[in-house]
Amino acid sequence: MVHGRDRELRVIGHFATDLDPTVLVVRGLSGIGKTTTILHALKQVGAGPSAVRVVRPCSPRPSAHDLDNSRRIDLSAWSVPDRPEHDADFDAAGFLRAVSVWAGDGGAARGPREVPQRSEDTSWGRGGGAGPRVLFVDDVGVLTAERARWLQRLADEAYGQDWRVIAAVRSIAVESLSDDVEVLELAPLDRMSLRRVLDLELSAPVAADVVENLRWWSAGNPRIALELAGSLTAAELGGDASWTGPETVGSAARRAYRAMLAGLDPATMTALAATPLGSTTTARRDGRSTVRHPLLALLCREVRGADGQADGREPQAHDRDPIGPAAAARILDGLHLDELPDRTWALVAATPDPRLAARAVGVSMLTGRVWVDHLGGPLVPDGVGQDWTDHLWWRDPGAVGDDARAAGARVAEALLRLEDTGDLPDADPFRADLRLIGQTPGQDWVGVETQVRALLLLGDVVGARSLLADHSGESSGRTVAEIVARDLAAARIAAFDGRAVDVRAHLAHAAELRPSVDGWLPARGMRASADAVVDGTVPASTMPAQAGSWSARALGEYAADLGAAHLVVGQAEGAVALLTIALEHCAWPYRGRVQVRCDLVEAALASTPSGQVGPRAERLLEPAVAPEERVAGDVAAAHSRLGALLADDGVPSAAFEAALHTPSAPMSPWQRVRMLVAYGRYAVTRGSDATGHTILDEARTLVRLAGMTGWLRGIDVFLAETGTEGETVPEWEVLGRPEREMVRLAVHGATNSQIAQATFVSERTVVNRLRQAYTTLGIRDRRDLVRLAETRPPAWLAGG
Repeated sequence: MVHGRDRELRVIGHFATDLDPTVLVVRGLSGIGKTTTILHALKQVGAGPSAVRVVRPCSPRPSAHDLDNSRRIDLSAWSVPDRPEHDADFDAAGFLRAVSVWAGDGGAARGPREVPQRSEDTSWGRGGGAGPRVLFVDDVGVLTAERARWLQRLADEAYGQDWRVIAAVRSIAVESLSDDVEVLELAPLDRMSLRRVLDLELSAPVAADVVENLRWWSAGNPRIALELAGSLTAAELGGDASWTGPETVGSAARRAYRAMLAGLDPATMTALAATPLGSTTTARRDGRSTVRHPLLALLCREVRGADGQADGREPQAHDRDPIGPAAAARILDGLHLDELPDRTWALVAATPDPRLAARAVGVSMLTGRVWVDHLGGPLVPDGVGQDWTDHLWWRDPGAVGDDARAAGARVAEALLRLEDTGDLPDADPFRADLRLIGQTPGQDWVGVETQVRALLLLGDVVGARSLLADHSGESSGRTVAEIVARDLAAARIAAFDGRAVDVRAHLAHAAELRPSVDGWLPARGMRASADAVVDGTVPASTMPAQAGSWSARALGEYAADLGAAHLVVGQAEGAVALLTIALEHCAWPYRGRVQVRCDLVEAALASTPSGQVGPRAERLLEPAVAPEERVAGDVAAAHSRLGALLADDGVPSAAFEAALHTPSAPMSPWQRVRMLVAYGRYAVTRGSDATGHTILDEARTLVRLAGMTGWLRGIDVFLAETGTEGETVPEWEVLGRPEREMVRLAVHGATNSQIAQATFVSERTVVNRLRQAYTTLGIRDRRDLVRLAETRPPAWLAGG
């Protein structure tokens, strides 16, 4: 629990190695992480073998331990005095001799009467630890005047024997401490630090707003936060079910606030008991975040016997009435999807409301779930009204003109039909309506994501980028659904552009707020495609979770993403099957008709010995793509690549040469890689091995520079399957001398530990350098390395 404690670690480490004759008192509530932080700081400065931790000093049986808690000595004769008249009885010199001599004897157990009366040899451990000698007095509790005097006497004697003294206390009950005492307040953990603690300690992922909620209720105390988190379900931790706070106070919180509660006067306790408590979102909105310790207020309420809801506490989910419009809107806005019925249509049908219908439709399209109750039926349940589409696009529809609202209604109808049929009957008016909507202010981000997807399926990536930039600002006041939608919109644009690293970053940000996003079909497809490009990862499965609940559009786009991933890693036959399914289910995928059709043709030509597309795939290439869909530079490049593949004009190909060297518009590195790989495969399948290898070698160089090393795997698989792989792999020669030696040892069966010993580096360095070598070679792991070395070894490896 030392995450976020960098400043405190530096202060403690500096004190342990400094020469000033002072005492450091580290103060913080129980559970705040005092012991862990102090131990970590001491180990960081090398005090592990030369420090002693005194445990339970205020109990009748204190003891001394090494920092690893592997050795112990009883110090019952030197416990902290509990009354002033006992101060003179404390033998500080004897206390230190007991600790030092026991340590010097390697921890052999002694009673206090057996301690030799000598102070010359006070080294810790038989090896005479070289680090600073620190006496860590743990858990003094409340630092009263008596305990402060005891600590000062111990410190005076310790300094004379070259020991530094650090004490951990919960609170200080002394008006003024000696000038020789420094106090370090252990601050509460911030959100990011607490998140790292929760991720480390819990098996289930925790949503970002739940982390903030836990931080507020625990006042940044990691032990209390873990206690609260331990009482939550996996759905509540992930944000799929709402959680506004605890109903009772746990044992860790009671221990932390025991002294504070006892010190409250009746008036303060009454005021705290009446303090309204609720979620952090509400707290920020109505000023309730001024409560520093919400659980202390809850304890005061227990003491006063106040009713949990009568004094302002927000009701829990199970206290609420059956889901009404307001509660349903809160669930949809917060993406608490486990609280929804299987079909959100039923939720709206039960409580017809235009705002609720817009939220339900927006979330259904965002997640890819089926919305329409039955094919050919009404778009929304009866009673919702005609103006529900206004709320799909705008936060305040009253400020929008009639023309834009009418356009919004037409776009909503077209997109809902697309969800079920995968088809868009008339693209031109649809495109015009989108442009009209996009110019209006005050848009809801869920609606913006829907528009971004619509623009992309029309090939208008420039318009999609502009729309997202115009309507993405400060997220304060935005709902969880809106923030996730903004991230998914950005991920879609990055996927369309081939920026796989950005796709992963945007999806990771969305999953931080709602971990269940990773299970949504749209996110799963984009991640699979991005992982294939960046790492060469083969998609593990084509079966989506919760089969049968996804719309035809979402299923088609998922298949298109998976097909693209299979094409990258060289699994052309699988790519053909997936891309065919994709276009049959959704003729207008968000990647654009040009790019998905081009992927299908490329996969078909690479997977068949005859180099023919096939009748089923040919049918999916109709009707022709309109010029408006291929205005963007990269889309134009993909269209040129598609034309060159279908032209089949021999090798060298005039169509490919023109597309590569005299394109109609500048293309990105992503599209150039696609052009080179397609041309190289085309040349090899037509018997021009030399030309194909030259082109593919250029592609290898570019993918390494552009960070798309997954294509290296696809190129190697293709060459292996066609039986045209060369004598060696160019990437072997990129490896430096250290990486070559590690690769040579790994190929011959050495473990990481053995490689580390042979090359005089740490095992972690071996892991990192081998991982870099795998990336350079376009492979995933050691098995791939061995297989590659057996089939195409470089001269330096064959000779080793």
